[in-house]
Amino acid sequence: MEMPKVVPQIVQTIEETEEEEPIEIIKEKEYIVPEQVFSQVPVQQPAPVVKKVRKKRTMTPEMLEKLAVARAKANEKRKANKEARLKGEMKTPTQVKQEQIEIQEEKKRPVVNNVTNEYKTINNNITPEDIQKIALETSAKATAEALYQYEEIRKARKQEKKEKKEQEAKLIERQNTIKKSIIGGYSGDFKKPRKSIYG
Repeated sequence: MEMPKVVPQIVQTIEETEEEEPIEIIKEKEYIVPEQVFSQVPVQQPAPVVKKVRKKRTMTPEMLEKLAVARAKANEKRKANKEARLKGEMKTPTQVKQEQIEIQEEKKRPVVNNVTNEYKTINNNITPEDIQKIALETSAKATAEALYQYEEIRKARKQEKKEKKEQEAKLIERQNTIKKSIIGGYSGDFKKPRKSIYG
């Protein structure tokens, strides 16, 4: 078999197209050290923060007079309070704090019917034997009452259960009599129940 003539033409065209394309020369990239890159970038300085200048408050002569009067008044009050404390007419700051603490404790106490209950220590002549005796008596009474109540509840449940059983037995008995009347009871020699009244 001979090769067709078309194939050499295609091979020629492929060779021609390959020859026509110019071959590009690939250049290698230059390696740049990162330190050099960052050293070339100019570092920007942050803009300086300018604070607003506040105007100084100037005191007028009237304000100065009022201030002087207020200072004098405060000094007089302090002296009067000091003298009162020395005489015992006025409470010291520690006494005032103590009173505030007592008021807070008073608020913490329980309130029943708008009456604040006070905590008082009770002194009595009850001995530990008396306490044990009272505890035994009260616990014995409590257990006896609990047992009695439980027994009453148990008896009531038992009675209800008995009545329920009786009612169920009566119901079953009625159902059986109805069945016998419908079926017709037992027939003759074979002691077999009939299928119906007519049969």
